Amino acid sequence: SFDSLLQRQGDRVVVDVTVTGNMENAKQQLLKAGAVITGSFGRVVSASVPVTSLDKLEQATQLRFVRPAYRPHHQGSIPRKQLPRRAARIEALEDGRFQAAGSSNLKTVYSQGDTAQASDAARKRSRVNGNGVKVGIISDSYNVDGAAAAGVKRGELPGPGNPFRFNKPVEVLSDMESGGIDEGRAMAEIVHDVAPGAALAFATAMNGQGAFAENILKLADRGCKVITDDIFYYAEPFFQDGIIAQAVDKVNAKGVTYFSAAGNTGNNSYEHTFRESREMLFGEGRGTAHNFAGAGKTPVYLQQLYVPQGGFAIIDFQWAQPAFSAGGSGSETDLDLYVIDADGNIVVAALDDNITSGDPFEITGFTNFTESTTFYLAILKYSGVAPPRVKYIMFGAGLIVGDNLLTPGLFAPTIVGHANAAGAIATGATWYRSTPAFGLRIPVAQPYSSIGGVAIYFDKTGNAVSPAKRNKPEISAPDGANTSFFQYDDFSDDDEHPNFSGTSAAAPHAAGTSALMIEAQKLKTISPDQIRGILCSNTYDMDHLYTPGFDKGFDNHTGYGLIRADKAVAAVKFPNAYIKDLQLVSVCSENPASVRNWKITNPNPFEVKIHWFVAGTAQQSTTIAAPGTTYFTTRPLYYRNKPLPNIVVLDWEDNFGFTRFDITSATSSRCNQVLATTETFSNTNTAVMPDETIAGEAYAEVFPNPSVDRFRLYLALPDGGKAEIRLFSQEGKLLMRNNVAGKGVHDIDASRYPTGIYILEIGQGAFTKTLRLIKQ
Repeated sequence: SFDSLLQRQGDRVVVDVTVTGNMENAKQQLLKAGAVITGSFGRVVSASVPVTSLDKLEQATQLRFVRPAYRPHHQGSIPRKQLPRRAARIEALEDGRFQAAGSSNLKTVYSQGDTAQASDAARKRSRVNGNGVKVGIISDSYNVDGAAAAGVKRGELPGPGNPFRFNKPVEVLSDMESGGIDEGRAMAEIVHDVAPGAALAFATAMNGQGAFAENILKLADRGCKVITDDIFYYAEPFFQDGIIAQAVDKVNAKGVTYFSAAGNTGNNSYEHTFRESREMLFGEGRGTAHNFAGAGKTPVYLQQLYVPQGGFAIIDFQWAQPAFSAGGSGSETDLDLYVIDADGNIVVAALDDNITSGDPFEITGFTNFTESTTFYLAILKYSGVAPPRVKYIMFGAGLIVGDNLLTPGLFAPTIVGHANAAGAIATGATWYRSTPAFGLRIPVAQPYSSIGGVAIYFDKTGNAVSPAKRNKPEISAPDGANTSFFQYDDFSDDDEHPNFSGTSAAAPHAAGTSALMIEAQKLKTISPDQIRGILCSNTYDMDHLYTPGFDKGFDNHTGYGLIRADKAVAAVKFPNAYIKDLQLVSVCSENPASVRNWKITNPNPFEVKIHWFVAGTAQQSTTIAAPGTTYFTTRPLYYRNKPLPNIVVLDWEDNFGFTRFDITSATSSRCNQVLATTETFSNTNTAVMPDETIAGEAYAEVFPNPSVDRFRLYLALPDGGKAEIRLFSQEGKLLMRNNVAGKGVHDIDASRYPTGIYILEIGQGAFTKTLRLIKQ
């Protein structure tokens, strides 16, 4: 029944309350009634209220209207018939039939969408994985079924025990205690597949619109530069930016790129100018009917619907007047919605007093327990002025039946609410197998992917504006690919892994791509608008499935098309030609006998992760060198109580993954004294070379040594030309010979050799050096 949409928590129900007075006073009145505040934004406070206390709220002077926070719509819901299959899979995970990653039975499950959008190629070519970027995910729940830890161990999610050493755990700000299907964890798996180095955070969208909006702000405050969600509240205004849309715009203005699932309702909507009549379908006192017929046609007061036997249909009905809950003056009209059967019996009706509530919103729903599948919908004006436009969207199993020529307004756009916000990137869905990566030249949209084009009639304070349609969706991304547990198995593929369908799956693919873009740009100054523009400019063009001919460029079904992550990421990389070398120098120390100080100068406008070590010792560490100067310390070296040169080497990867390094040596370094034997080497022509150098003006060392599988050779030879390196076994057998640059870092792969001692010879002209390598 429709009551199943209530968010119940034991003997409590979640409500959205519009406040007409002071917000803090309103919260106090709710608390006195036994409510638990779950969140607030603007004029709305969400709360969990004891059912027995609801009557008390009628006396609360600061409250205008109390409405159930109906359980929101998932943009990737599990079909009812598949629930047992999912339950069986969870049971299998718990009893160990699916083994952890690295076992002989099952490897980590990866989304094929990663290949479909070429984010796998983006990681490889641009040497990025989302490192340094935090992605927030908002959905129903993350770990209600308790299987998140198992997902970490299998490599599906980051956290302690991840087999690929992505050990930072998902930060869970809030979660459902029960009743969730963990769609948020499935979204997290997709983001982790696309951007495995990105940090993840999760917050639930449940507990009311106020809680949802507040959690958007909290994720941004926790450092999320990207946020994605897949939830829609039915009461979100169609023709005005509601509080969730306003929260999206607020974080977007602060530099957060926001991806929202476009929706899975295709064009299952009616939208038209309100055509008033004098027809009183249900008798005196119930209002006059809206005329569905076109101008000059015979009046039609009933719109046919199809609901299959056993199907549950939801009808979300709104009209173009300002919503009080969003910040407007409030609805001036009270419209009602009726559904009748073929015999004229009223099945359900939505009869809220919209002038009292202030919101132009009605909702109803029903399960078809009859043998008939035909029903009819009527819109009646109970009181007030005629609104300029009316619209309803069918959710669930219901479908609109009719001919758009006979009944104009049928099969209208369905992207509404915060996905239609200016600050959101609405993401449509494309089945991963209907893409060029899987053999189809032109990608094809999922038929259920929602259509954009709903106009905004009011600003957030309710002032009328010239109706403007926003270009929605902006992009499309893959869906229908594998996750480890969600949603259900698509028997047309060749594996047993569940497939996650819907725009709920598409949005996190795009969000992961944006994390790769932010890391690749290095500056971390790329704006949400720039990310949007680059994504829209690097796509496979697609066709609107519901319009004639091929729609070149943007269309309201696919946006600008399927994103091409490899091209989008490459488009934002910091130009290699502008990357400057780091400078490493020894600086004064008050106590050089026990501490040596070193300064790194980073002239680039982005931070660099550096690995440094002291040659010939076990001293090493990593540090982040922000633009400007960074300092670190080492322990001095002695031999028979005499100081030795302290040779410090640092290496780092530039924007294109090329290793660069710098070397500095210092024998002593004391404040207010001239530095003795301090010098710098580099593998580039732009390095500063001091007057004094290391003896022989050459450097050739290997680190780490001993090593398990790879040695790294650091060369700074007098001649920058080629040098010959040869690797011998301890018995003198030549194993490898290669010519390499005389200045640079070179990896020596020893993984195929057995443990033991090896000899490395380096030669360039008159210079030769022999090093002993220990393979462990």
